Amino acid sequence: MMNQRSQQGATLIVVLIILLFMTIIGTLAIRQSLVSLNIATNGQAQQLMFENSDAALFKIEDPTQVENQLAANGMFAYFDSADHAQDQLVFCYKGNNTNFFNLQNASVISSDETTTKNGVAGYCQSTWFSTGRSAILTQVYLTQVASESKPLANFTLGTSVGQSTNVSNTTKSISVTVISVLPSFSSASSSDIEACFKKNKDEVGTCFSGLNIPYNLQRADYTVGAIPTLKTS
Repeated sequence: MMNQRSQQGATLIVVLIILLFMTIIGTLAIRQSLVSLNIATNGQAQQLMFENSDAALFKIEDPTQVENQLAANGMFAYFDSADHAQDQLVFCYKGNNTNFFNLQNASVISSDETTTKNGVAGYCQSTWFSTGRSAILTQVYLTQVASESKPLANFTLGTSVGQSTNVSNTTKSISVTVISVLPSFSSASSSDIEACFKKNKDEVGTCFSGLNIPYNLQRADYTVGAIPTLKTS
């Protein structure tokens, strides 16, 4: 009888050991799956942000919109004034908006870091998503690339400052910075997110990095005239 109990006890121990090993293996498998899922999710997030930044750049390159943007209230014409030469023109990109750019919905960061020169309507708010997925926020910065040309040298002969038509041949160098962020991947508050969007183009990425918010930042320089074209080095 004692021998039978010993055998049963030994069998139970073996079963428990097997169950323990199965539990350990299962836990490791689950962890590996979670890591793989996280990598896949991060990859998808980066792709989504890249696509949104790209979409904003494509809008800037749209030849059908250039004449409007070179007009007096257009984003390219904003830099015709010497008072605006050092400004960063900022607006939140929303893909479902009919108008890509509206000066009334744009903001300006001055060279002294003042953010209210043209109001605050241009800085992205935490619910101003660039797509219908309600996931990505995208903000665009425009700056003029310094040149040594003489005043009004960029204007076509026969045109005037403030003219709203026939100015599509105006040529200027514009640098564009686009940042797209995925705030749902972080626990950052809406106020923290919106504060980052008021940073200048050189600091905005660092700000979101400090909040552990994934972001995609793209920069492109354009020679703007009849059709915006990428500058080559």
